[in-house]
Amino acid sequence: MPNAIERTIATIKAIRSNQFLTKPIVKNLSRNRGVLVVWLSGFLLLGGIDLLLVQNTQREEKYQHSLVAQHFQSRLQSSMEAHVTALIALNVIYQNFVDISQYDFQQYGQSITANLHGFRRLFYVSPNLTLTRIYPYTPKNAQLVNTHLDKAPVYASLFSQARQTRQPFTSGLLNFMGDEDSVLAIIPIYRNNSEFIGYAVGDIAMQVLWNPLQKESMANQRTIHLSDPAGRVLQKTAPSVREKQKPAAQLTFLVTNQPWHLTVEPRHGLRDLLLNQRLALWFGGLLILILTQMLINGAKRYKRNLSEAQHQFETMFHASPDGILMLGDNLELQLTNPPIKEWSGLSAEALSKKTFFDLFSCQCPHMAKCRELSFLLCTSDQFEGELPESLETEITHNQSGINRTLRLNASRLKADKAERDGVQEQRGFICVLGDISTRKELERVKESHIATLTHDLKTPLLAQELVLSSLINGKAGTITSDQQKLLMGASDSVKDLLDMVNATLLFYKLESSHLAMYKQPMNLQLLLKDVIDSLQPLLEKRQLSLEFHAALNLPEVSVDPIQMKRVFHNILSNALNYALRQSTLHLYIHQADQEEAVTVCISNLGKGIGPQELPHIFDKYYSLSRKFKQIGSGLGLYIAKRIVELHGGKIWAESEPDKETRFYVSLPAIQKIAASPTMQTPPSAIRAKEGV
Repeated sequence: MPNAIERTIATIKAIRSNQFLTKPIVKNLSRNRGVLVVWLSGFLLLGGIDLLLVQNTQREEKYQHSLVAQHFQSRLQSSMEAHVTALIALNVIYQNFVDISQYDFQQYGQSITANLHGFRRLFYVSPNLTLTRIYPYTPKNAQLVNTHLDKAPVYASLFSQARQTRQPFTSGLLNFMGDEDSVLAIIPIYRNNSEFIGYAVGDIAMQVLWNPLQKESMANQRTIHLSDPAGRVLQKTAPSVREKQKPAAQLTFLVTNQPWHLTVEPRHGLRDLLLNQRLALWFGGLLILILTQMLINGAKRYKRNLSEAQHQFETMFHASPDGILMLGDNLELQLTNPPIKEWSGLSAEALSKKTFFDLFSCQCPHMAKCRELSFLLCTSDQFEGELPESLETEITHNQSGINRTLRLNASRLKADKAERDGVQEQRGFICVLGDISTRKELERVKESHIATLTHDLKTPLLAQELVLSSLINGKAGTITSDQQKLLMGASDSVKDLLDMVNATLLFYKLESSHLAMYKQPMNLQLLLKDVIDSLQPLLEKRQLSLEFHAALNLPEVSVDPIQMKRVFHNILSNALNYALRQSTLHLYIHQADQEEAVTVCISNLGKGIGPQELPHIFDKYYSLSRKFKQIGSGLGLYIAKRIVELHGGKIWAESEPDKETRFYVSLPAIQKIAASPTMQTPPSAIRAKEGV
């Protein structure tokens, strides 16, 4: 005994020490307690439904079998009572005959057995229990005449009970005259209710009454048992294994005051249906539990993914070096991250009371309209105005006054379908702001350095050009033709460098808004003729011709002649450089109907500009010169575009690869003059394009 106790204590200690076994189990149970609750609740619910189903089926089965038992009992009872009634009628006939032997027993027996097929034989038994008359009188039955029934105690007891009660009396199941399934119906006969003259006896063949009921019970898949008052059972079908159970229905009925018992046992019936229902219940229930578990797992995964996504968003939102803010319908600040608080010097509570324009001042030319409409036009898909290439805004620290330049990216928050179907559609905006103050300062320093360096380069280049020009003209002495060619090549290179330096200086003046425009009324036709005259040597050098087409009565335009000559000189020189040799350039000046602008079109035949490159040719530092193995800074067309825009005009290009390329410049006219019907139309329709 002590050894057993010690082993038990050691086992408990081992279990407690092996927490690596118990802890995971407890942890898993705790983690999956929701699953356990679902499955336990499901099994309890299925068990309860199964119990109710069994109880209801048992009640229904009991009720149905009770009805069947009552039906069988009614048929048996009515059949047996009908036979007894026939014997009572025989008793009345016997009482009316002085000499019973004078009655035609065969004729009466034939008449009643024709209607009551349950009688096997009819007897007349004398008072001393001697069988004297029988129907039917067959050779076999004739041997029973004059049989003394008092020799059999069973028969003597039955007749004695009938005589004592003076009422119809039926026996139980017995073997009467060699027939095992007989029931005797016995009626004592009294003449004038006093003189006892014998017994009227009917041998009821129970098997004849039983067979129809037995067939019906077999058809209904039930087994019935009939027990007589002594407990003997009339049964012809042995019960199966499934039938060895508690009887479904038991009934007791009286025949001439004798209790008979009828029992009904199910063979199949509702129990097969119950089995199918229970199988369907549990199978369907388990399937529902599995589907429920799958839904729960899916919901958990969705919740976990949502939680992870929310955590990632919060991490990115708070750890982002860029400022992130969400705006409401009226541009009020709804959500801000730490950089916004740091840049503004305001608390979250103070920021919640601000709007976008309370904190930020945009550099966009449409800021006033945005503020007026409480709407960020830069997020609108339907906004047709021109926006800067990069949207910038500024924010000032509330305490230190430090000013920061920020890059602005704004997007509209579209309402979902549920909100769109509501009374009012909710809108909002999300803005991402990057601090570009350091970059802007570096760009400013770089541009200042480049501008200074470029300006310093201009002086020696001018000196070199002057020296080369003096040498070419022979002011320093006579030079040979070969020397002159070399000096002219060097002079051209210096001029190219000087043009690039001038373009760079002009670019920085435009970027810093230090370029002043001195506009005056000008005739574009005369201005273009001056540009063409300056390019005449280049035309001859490249063996090109130029056709000039000008409409009559063109209005004047208000332009800075120096800057506008620079624009057309740039465009025409590009057209000359990229045109096919021995081809013809076309220059058109035109004023279209219903327009208050004069449009110049310059076209050439060459390699053209591809569709991928065409949208970028006016970008700064974008140049096709390297593609065609020529020198270029990538600023010429950008400067031309800026100068044209400063004059309120537009510039754009159209090109077909390996075919014609056309550049258009449209400038507002001082006064509107109808176009002459004799003017020449350019090869394609001249039209102003928005946003070019």
